[in-house]
Amino acid sequence: MTSILKLDHIQVIYDQSILAVKDVSLSVQQGEIVALLGANGAGKSTTLKAISQLISSENGEVKSGNIYFEGQSILHQNPSDIVRQGIVQVLEGRHCFKQLTVEENLRAGAFLRKPSGKRLKQSLEKVYEYFPRLAEKRSTQAGYTSGGEQQMLAIGRALMTEPKLILLDEPSMGLAPSITQEIFKLIRYLQHKEQLSFLIAEQNIGLALEYTHQAYVIENGVVTLSGNTQKLYQSGDIQRAYIGQAV
Repeated sequence: MTSILKLDHIQVIYDQSILAVKDVSLSVQQGEIVALLGANGAGKSTTLKAISQLISSENGEVKSGNIYFEGQSILHQNPSDIVRQGIVQVLEGRHCFKQLTVEENLRAGAFLRKPSGKRLKQSLEKVYEYFPRLAEKRSTQAGYTSGGEQQMLAIGRALMTEPKLILLDEPSMGLAPSITQEIFKLIRYLQHKEQLSFLIAEQNIGLALEYTHQAYVIENGVVTLSGNTQKLYQSGDIQRAYIGQAV
């Protein structure tokens, strides 16, 4: 398999002094779902934002190390260029434009691509095929949809960018277990059907074990454990790591 993303010993700081990520190295293969596990404040979200370069809007920067996408360094690029190359982040909290309809939110996701009318219609139809609930709610203001539907909308809007790699930040947070399972099944389906790659920051170890191929455990800004998810579980290493983090 070909590595689509590689982080090489990155260190991230905020406000030129606050060390948020000390030493993170990881890789994501083409068509693979990878979990980034850890407690609150471990550095998961910061790592994702370092990849998407959204840390620049929070006065953060990658101080050392490097980030490679498809073999090329993407450090110091602006977030819109990162999206154009095929990386899109779905932020924690199911961000959407609540006053806009579901379909208007999806159309906003295609803005950077500037697709033709035909291409835009095809992209919308594909998202509605993956998320039938969104098709039913296409004319509904996003603020009046459920938490699960808003998470689907956030992922659907990411798909409108025609990504190669999706960064998901805590997709299960605040959702009922049944809805969470539905969303992770969709993630697995997208990975299989579209050969999309996913890097998912997640606290729910059960979901990670069930749906991801590789896992990295991060603690206090450092990767302390990594490997095949099932092998890590069978060896008990993930459980011990989580007990150590008091999760």
